[in-house]
Amino acid sequence: MENIITQNFSKEQARSMQPLVLAQIGDSVQTLFVREYVAKTFGLKVNKMNKLVSGVVCAGTQFKTFKKLEESLTAEEQDIASRARNTHIHSKAKNFSVTEYIYATALEAVFGYLYLIGDYKRLKELLEISVEELNQNI
Repeated sequence: MENIITQNFSKEQARSMQPLVLAQIGDSVQTLFVREYVAKTFGLKVNKMNKLVSGVVCAGTQFKTFKKLEESLTAEEQDIASRARNTHIHSKAKNFSVTEYIYATALEAVFGYLYLIGDYKRLKELLEISVEELNQNI
């Protein structure tokens, strides 16, 4: 995964961003990764692809993914996730609990942070965990 930004953020710059900004970036990064993965791996038509992607990039699945990898997060990643979980969120995803939404936001913030600092190896490692269930459900 390559960064389209010509210069990465320093860890301090990325850490100083609002957690919800990191989460928004992380959501976009995950969506792109999952779309690309589904397109390469399964070669599906657009409607089926969108359903699969939506099943991964949603609060419920992101919550489960976060819980799977929570213990393997570095201290730095745990700090980003904790800040995101503790941020006052003004809305929640329909069909998902507040808890699921908060943990999904934490996962997205970690993805956003790793993307911005250019730690693509670690980002890819975590993103691959987010698509594991696709292989079992297709």
